[in-house]
Amino acid sequence: MDSQITPSEPTPASSPSVLAPPGALVFKALTAIRDTGFHFPTSLRESTANFKVYYHPDLASTGQDIADGVLATCERDYKIISDYFGGITPVGIPFNVIIASEVAGAYHWDCTSTDIYCQAKTTASPAIDFTRFALLAEVIEVFSDAQAQGWNCKASNGEGLSRVLATALYPAELGNFNSAAKWLNTPGRPDYINKTDPSDNNYVSIGCSVLFLNYLHYQLSFPWDKIVQAAAPTLGQTYSILTGSNECLQPFKSLLQPHYPEGTPAKLTTDNPFPLT
Repeated sequence: MDSQITPSEPTPASSPSVLAPPGALVFKALTAIRDTGFHFPTSLRESTANFKVYYHPDLASTGQDIADGVLATCERDYKIISDYFGGITPVGIPFNVIIASEVAGAYHWDCTSTDIYCQAKTTASPAIDFTRFALLAEVIEVFSDAQAQGWNCKASNGEGLSRVLATALYPAELGNFNSAAKWLNTPGRPDYINKTDPSDNNYVSIGCSVLFLNYLHYQLSFPWDKIVQAAAPTLGQTYSILTGSNECLQPFKSLLQPHYPEGTPAKLTTDNPFPLT
């Protein structure tokens, strides 16, 4: 074993950055730990240039299988994301990937932390792509912090970015992490484009963010690297960098309205209904 749980109270200024399904905590004891060593017993499976992949020993061969799956793709995924961010290298790598069934989704302690805790789904057979998806979402947040131009991993714009890019590589894994319908079904469809919600677990503001980012890519045809490198404190500013226009909210809403009318429950089960005509 390489480490063990090290419980302690988190400082008020520090809180985890999470990829969590609606209403869930990523780890039931999350409020009683902080990033001072690994939070679970671990066995190191193997290392690559930019990753060390561990699994909880209680997972036994299932943990080894999931770890092997992550090891097979992590460097490819890293290269794709690094290219989106212009080839930058985050500080503090290699990433430590800790795979455990106690996690629901994924988390790391803050935007800079390269210790990333990922869920092991073990029902029926190991869901390797889900762990890849969860890891990638948190890796993207570390890149966003290293870029330091506006994607905030603890806010709606940065959380939205991490989700759409991870989903672009693993589209079948979004599952109950989908959030677009939450915003579509909220009265007034609040503006989280020209303002950023300082939360990474409000599914209404996340839903607005993922829809708008997918709109930029799949409707307006901006490549992901151009979107990522147009980083700004709000999605509206990102839009302005890309297009030269400040008028983004109304065209976005107007495009959605005929397909998902306000006041009519939207039954969208993905975060990407685009392109729309």
